[in-house]
Amino acid sequence: MHLDVQTLSVVTVFITALLGALLVFAGLQNRSIRAPMWWGAAYIVNAAGLGLLTSQGAAPAVVTNDIANALVLLGYSLTWSGTRVFDGRKVYPPLLLLAPVIWLLLCRLPAFASPDLRVVVVSTMLAFLALRAAEELWRGRDEPLMSRWPSVIVLLAYAAVLLARVPATLLSPSFADDSLMSGLSFALLAFGTLLFTVVMAFLQLNMTKERTELRHKINSLIDPLSGVANRRAFLDRAASLIARQDEDQEPLAVLLFDLDHFKQINDRLGHAVGDTVLQAFAGSATQTLGADVLFARIGGEEFASCFQVGDIDEAYAIADRVRRNFATAAAHFANERLTPSVSAGVTLGRDPRATVADLLSVVDRALYRAKELGRNRVEIEASAAEASLAAPSIVPIIGPDRAATAPHDRRWRFAS
Repeated sequence: MHLDVQTLSVVTVFITALLGALLVFAGLQNRSIRAPMWWGAAYIVNAAGLGLLTSQGAAPAVVTNDIANALVLLGYSLTWSGTRVFDGRKVYPPLLLLAPVIWLLLCRLPAFASPDLRVVVVSTMLAFLALRAAEELWRGRDEPLMSRWPSVIVLLAYAAVLLARVPATLLSPSFADDSLMSGLSFALLAFGTLLFTVVMAFLQLNMTKERTELRHKINSLIDPLSGVANRRAFLDRAASLIARQDEDQEPLAVLLFDLDHFKQINDRLGHAVGDTVLQAFAGSATQTLGADVLFARIGGEEFASCFQVGDIDEAYAIADRVRRNFATAAAHFANERLTPSVSAGVTLGRDPRATVADLLSVVDRALYRAKELGRNRVEIEASAAEASLAAPSIVPIIGPDRAATAPHDRRWRFAS
């Protein structure tokens, strides 16, 4: 079957323009992600350039060749810039216009009149821009977007095809003087451009959709005030940690923190100060525990953490370190009316059949006792599984002054 090159080129122009309009529309629908508008503009500019290329012979060569290829180069520069915008990097207008300006300047040189030389130069420049776009997407690979990887592969493959056109033009007589619409090189490039445009537009739309879904998922699991995980995220991830206990063979520490006299802080100093105290504790605790440790705000002024430890002594020491570090951080904005502190309860979970609610119920009793005994302290409550492994002994009654010097002076209480 004979495929007319002119027909293929016209189809490529219209599909490219249509996909560009679709991407612009997608960008207008979701203003929080601006990259689709850049990519859509790139396709529309590309369509204009390809449209001028298809009209060779019907208009002056300066329009159908020089300006047409400059527009195609500008379209690829916009695609590269769109990938930078997608990952939050700055766009530099001089770099955006660099390739088309260089092309137009070269076209003014008499030595640049050779069609083969023009094919080599424009193919190399287009391949360079495609490689830069692939590099930008590769730099953002830490973001879990499945469509990012095939986008990189497609851009690399298209750059390889463009670069392959260089030796083919220079060495093969079939590709010589192929700047006209009847040339084999142009036909292959038009088909490759059509395929590349359709695949890339699909991947770009899918990347935008994946990022939107990822942001919604993250927002549903993050407490907006403190910036740490919320109750839903804590329950889900803590349940996963408990389920892995059989495999990991390590006990889980569950820590429960409650800011002391928080209602009085809000009532006397205002909710803005209360919010500052919450944020200060969240920041201090996250820095103490480490970014990889599960730590969440599960209530108004209540926070919880769950992680693997060696024993209850280690769990207690970590909880007390959080308490002491917060006291140090809070001293920067404390005054005679405001002295923020935190109380904590600690328990250890060893039974993979236990639920998160079971462990929170146990550790809540330890926290309640810390409040009863004067606040600004850490108390331990043994779970049923822990009690079965330990001889009757004590839960600590250690105030803030003795916690650092006598961490093992404890009186145990066992959960019923």
